[in-house]
Amino acid sequence: MLSKGLSVSPLKLQKMLYYTQSWYMVFFGRGNTLFAENPQAWVNGPVYPVIYQEYKDKTSDMCEHLHAKDFGCSDDTLAEEAGKLAKEMELTTDEIQCIDSVIMLYGSKSQNQLIFMTHAESPWADQRKGLSPFDYSQRDISLDSMYSYYKARYDRNHSQVE
Repeated sequence: MLSKGLSVSPLKLQKMLYYTQSWYMVFFGRGNTLFAENPQAWVNGPVYPVIYQEYKDKTSDMCEHLHAKDFGCSDDTLAEEAGKLAKEMELTTDEIQCIDSVIMLYGSKSQNQLIFMTHAESPWADQRKGLSPFDYSQRDISLDSMYSYYKARYDRNHSQVE
């Protein structure tokens, strides 16, 4: 994202991963995921605990922006490192275009906008039922609920275009 001129904080990174995983499943089928871990329904929206642990100490505040060095590279090598990662993951051109599309759609939004968006969507909201707004939770958001919600949204929007 940094290579596209967009900034990201650890908090925003969580939401971007969530949306990337969701739309990836919509476009490539429910059985296809970019990563195996389910997000959890934390107070500020979906969170991948492994990623949280990785980046929680990179900034003094979860809202501060990350830099290329936080991803193990420099500004000059960020695009090259992203390309290497795509090759390691054996991503196809279509998959890379899907990821880029999600980044372009959601990357310009603030972390607060992304929090509000995820809070208004059923995969996160359903897992927060019965909890107060500030209750700690480790409840998993199921990949099935993510897929179903965003697939229905895609189908609804796609049918309106035709």
